[in-house]
Amino acid sequence: MQPQHRLTIARRVSRVVLTQFSDLLLTPEDRMRDYYRRSYARMDGYYYPKHFMEIPYWIPILCSMFRPDRFKRQLMIVDDMSAAERECQAAGPDEAFLMSVLDANLECVLRLAGTGAQLILGGYIDARQFEQYPNVRYLSEPADILQVVPGAQAVSTLDYSLFSGMECIPRYSLSSGCSFRCAFCTVPSKLVLASADSLEAEASALRDLRFKLVFMDDKSFGEAPNWQKLESVGRQINRYNEKFTGFIVQTPPSLACRPGFLEKCRDLGVRYVEFGVETVNDKLLTYLRKPFRVRHLMQACEIARSLGLYVIPNFIVGIPGDDYAGTASWLSDNVDIVPVVNVNWLSLHFGNVRGDLGLPVHGVHDRDQNSSTKSWLTAVEEAAGWDMISHAYQLTDQYWTGRRTYSDVTSR
Repeated sequence: MQPQHRLTIARRVSRVVLTQFSDLLLTPEDRMRDYYRRSYARMDGYYYPKHFMEIPYWIPILCSMFRPDRFKRQLMIVDDMSAAERECQAAGPDEAFLMSVLDANLECVLRLAGTGAQLILGGYIDARQFEQYPNVRYLSEPADILQVVPGAQAVSTLDYSLFSGMECIPRYSLSSGCSFRCAFCTVPSKLVLASADSLEAEASALRDLRFKLVFMDDKSFGEAPNWQKLESVGRQINRYNEKFTGFIVQTPPSLACRPGFLEKCRDLGVRYVEFGVETVNDKLLTYLRKPFRVRHLMQACEIARSLGLYVIPNFIVGIPGDDYAGTASWLSDNVDIVPVVNVNWLSLHFGNVRGDLGLPVHGVHDRDQNSSTKSWLTAVEEAAGWDMISHAYQLTDQYWTGRRTYSDVTSR
């Protein structure tokens, strides 16, 4: 839980600007974006919006708290900092800019804080970095908005109206939190089920978006006892979206290899399964406190292959002592069911209370999953991480060139 930062009543607010920093600004390196564009073009149902890989989930959450009959609501995508500063400088006293702050965009937010505009922030950084700005309020959770913006309401059905018509992969949740306690993760460890009466409303909230797939935001799908409600959610979406083809779920291999689980997932409409593989090395999986071992991963992949499902692994590079040999070997053996990989650098996020990895934190780069500069890595180790990323991109690119997922639509 973040410390509250001057949680005082705001002045009257009539206009809220939900502000998202573009990937084009934060990660000018084109290698990753080019790889995803090539990969997604081969994957049925995958879209890649211009400024971000998916709709930032925090925006429809917060947008639901500002009724359109009481507030003017605007989406601002920042890909030019000078233009964003001018927008903030021109803002009136009844206008507020809402932002989710991460280490990757911290410097950008600090620049906008310096304009004097009213900023309402949240996220996983140290709120004390904004103490010098009387125009900034840093909240520990969305519910705190009720205390700082008169007229705001409690979170209700998510509101995607600011993204109406966008081709995307929207998120949907049957539960929040995760009882597993991976050492690097900031997800709350309390598992909370979505209320039964909200499921239909949340599915209907997606109707103005253009999509074929829905990403299940449940952090360990299958852990919460309501996971089989996916079937009714899919039926409801199909009633208004004839192009809807199914779901993407994320779950640890140890859950995925339970007898009959992936078979049932397929029958419920699951088409792609994300595994937080991180590294194919049992010693390092223990270090990270991952809830599976390599044998579970191997078994889960065999089941997925037999069912015609596709696997998307999430890798972490920059783990001390990783030579990536096991990861490279596993990927080579399973590239036929892996159309794309997700890769991030190990980071020590602010607010992580799960455990100490015994690594130093000497700056923002140590907390930024997009940065390869880490206090615990030598130049040789950093280069090895980049070699791993290049290898994973090249291997999947080469295999999947000329191929498509679900090329036989009758198999769905």
